[in-house]
Amino acid sequence: MFSASAFWLTAVGCLLAGGAIGWLLRIFLDPSEQKLRDAETRLRASEAALEDYRKQVTEHFRGTADRVNRLTEDYRDLHAHLAQGAMGLCTPSTSEAPLLTSLSGSGSRLVSGATINPPLDYAPPADDGAQDELDRPRDL
Repeated sequence: MFSASAFWLTAVGCLLAGGAIGWLLRIFLDPSEQKLRDAETRLRASEAALEDYRKQVTEHFRGTADRVNRLTEDYRDLHAHLAQGAMGLCTPSTSEAPLLTSLSGSGSRLVSGATINPPLDYAPPADDGAQDELDRPRDL
């Protein structure tokens, strides 16, 4: 009736079909697989949120840089306006320093003869004798 080859083909086919069905059931019903899929979903959502945050930060600082550049230009315009008004409205005298100096630092508002000393990194010595005690060797 039945041949041996038909029996073995049917047996192998059933074995493969059963393995495939078991594998699919394990993927869909196994709690650890569910946890893995949930973790992957949360990871993708976190990565998308991080990318959105990075874009917002980039746009914020780009806008801040544009505003600072505009503010700098406004200050330059204001300075040029004040300098032009000072030169046109004030009477120049040769003994006084100019009222406004340029932004490039070519002018000076220092009073002639004044010297600037850098700050000292130490206190000047006092004459109260306190330093003498520090210089004396101690008896051990």
